[in-house]
Amino acid sequence: MILVADIGNTNITFGIFDREKLLNFWRLNTSVSRTCDEYWIDINLLCRDAQYDLRRLDAVVIASVVPDLTQTFQEMTTKYLKMEAMIVAATLNLGLKLLVDEPSQLGTDRLCDIVAAKEILSCPLVVVDVGTATTFDVLNADGNYIGGAIAPGLVTAATNLVQKAAQLYDIEITAPEYVIGKNTREHMQSGIFIGHIAMIEGMIERIRSEMAINSLSIMITGGFCDEIVRHSKIITHSDRLLTLNGIRLVWERNRKPNK
Repeated sequence: MILVADIGNTNITFGIFDREKLLNFWRLNTSVSRTCDEYWIDINLLCRDAQYDLRRLDAVVIASVVPDLTQTFQEMTTKYLKMEAMIVAATLNLGLKLLVDEPSQLGTDRLCDIVAAKEILSCPLVVVDVGTATTFDVLNADGNYIGGAIAPGLVTAATNLVQKAAQLYDIEITAPEYVIGKNTREHMQSGIFIGHIAMIEGMIERIRSEMAINSLSIMITGGFCDEIVRHSKIITHSDRLLTLNGIRLVWERNRKPNK
């Protein structure tokens, strides 16, 4: 078994794999103030409750965009599991080339996304990850990474709107029945949710046009991915657990032969 952790700015998602099968996964709130002991208590209790013996782990693999927590999880792994965690980085074997100016500055979650998506869909390919930020990552026909884009995420944009507009308020982020809303709540849901889908679809079309290609595989992941697919005219593939599977695939490409 391996323990994988996707440490994001808002949530930490971790899971247990037995070979290619994801046995279970959980989410914790991201907090840089918590110690390795506190995170260990949560992870250990959740795994014990699901009857997974962490002493049977072959590896711990971490993809993190929060440097302080990367160190915290490394300390936790060393202290409680007596092993060194593999940290996902651009320098590892990803099975593709990173044809960008500064590969080391790419978020490791995005690296894992493209590794996993490439296993599922044909290239050229764009991966959309709807999280704190909404990111776009593009693989060319040869399966190599050629770049992408970053936009504010759904919740980030909605929160900022409510904070800056005195007469607006928090709403459930979901698709309204009609684009033309009849009240403030529907107006906001249309602009925030349907508007975000329009932004994503517009970006994908511009990417396709810039690459001068007729067809482009599209994969979306993140907390709202399934809802977005239901209301999108062009996005057909979604996988909420894409990043976790990508972490596993990175480990398989870089693990020591005896693991």
